[in-house]
Amino acid sequence: MNSADEVIFLLKDSGDLEKVPVRPYDSEDLLQSLIERHPELLAGDQINPEEPVRWMLIKREAGVPAGELQGDRWAADHLLLDQQGIPTFVETKRSSDTRIRRETVGQMLDYAANAQRYWPSDRIRSMAAIKHASPELADAAMLEFLGLESTQNAATDIDAYWARVDENLRTGHVRLIFVSDRLPAELRRVIEFLNEQMDKAEVLGVELAQYAGSSIRALVPRVVGQTEAIRDKKQTAAPSKRRLNLNDFLDRCPQDTRDFFAHAISESQTRGMQVYWGTSGLSLRAPDHTGKLVSLFYGFPSGGQAENCAVIQGYLGGIEDIEYREELRQRFLSIPGVTQAGRYTMSMDLDVEHPQSAEKLLQLVWDISAELSKSGHSQHERE
Repeated sequence: MNSADEVIFLLKDSGDLEKVPVRPYDSEDLLQSLIERHPELLAGDQINPEEPVRWMLIKREAGVPAGELQGDRWAADHLLLDQQGIPTFVETKRSSDTRIRRETVGQMLDYAANAQRYWPSDRIRSMAAIKHASPELADAAMLEFLGLESTQNAATDIDAYWARVDENLRTGHVRLIFVSDRLPAELRRVIEFLNEQMDKAEVLGVELAQYAGSSIRALVPRVVGQTEAIRDKKQTAAPSKRRLNLNDFLDRCPQDTRDFFAHAISESQTRGMQVYWGTSGLSLRAPDHTGKLVSLFYGFPSGGQAENCAVIQGYLGGIEDIEYREELRQRFLSIPGVTQAGRYTMSMDLDVEHPQSAEKLLQLVWDISAELSKSGHSQHERE
């Protein structure tokens, strides 16, 4: 039986059987729209039966550049996140599209490699804010997706999740999913090979067959490329998500940066700021005049341009007074060695070339902390 002859049988209440044949999708846009509206069609329960993967759509047609400060060259059909913060790129093609055999694989690898290298650290979070009309609505949607309560610690939980998303992207812990009504045998073999050979990235296919009868339409997903052996291998290789503490963090830092971080943490706490420990770094948060905590600083033991180079960042995502935020952005960028790494992120490598710049960035964070405690600059103003 060839694919065009495939059928499913529906047992009606009358006891009669209805023969429902498989039907090709009328267009690729229809297939993409189905994933956009119903991401659960990606069969998260088949990907991980013990902890079914849940999906949150971040953007359809997510642009990816081919170089630093370049415009978008490609666009992934869908960008999603799961409950573990794993960025998931989805590419859809109808089986009748001849590009599905070779070109699609190259496209998908381009998306993952260039997003990892050229997307700013808060690019995915910015996409979510645009999709949901504001950062606040995006955070509310994320809380619901993660099953978290909207409590005083909600901002901390959300920041921790986004830090995990960024860490996963930077370390190549991503998921690539090829979707079609039918995946060619050649592509299935490529998917299985890549998924077995790649330790951090997960490469899967989803055959989403469409069956259409007289009064019913059935969509039947089937995951390709996943086996118990591969799943166990990747779970074993996955890095621990345990949060750091002070000793862990300093142990991971290059020797010549430990005094800086130890002083930054101690003095910030003296000034009334709070330290939040993530799985890959730390953030410093300051209470505004209402007591709401606002993240202003991030530090990571590694991730700079040079090997074994720590990174520090000023962060303005919690500053919603537009004019004040722009003023602060310029103050950060006036410090030698500081570059804009995202819409709200000002970053610099913590290296021997910029010791005074690091102190200036930290002092600016402390100044902003003091200013926020006395003003309404962090209050929401609709852009």
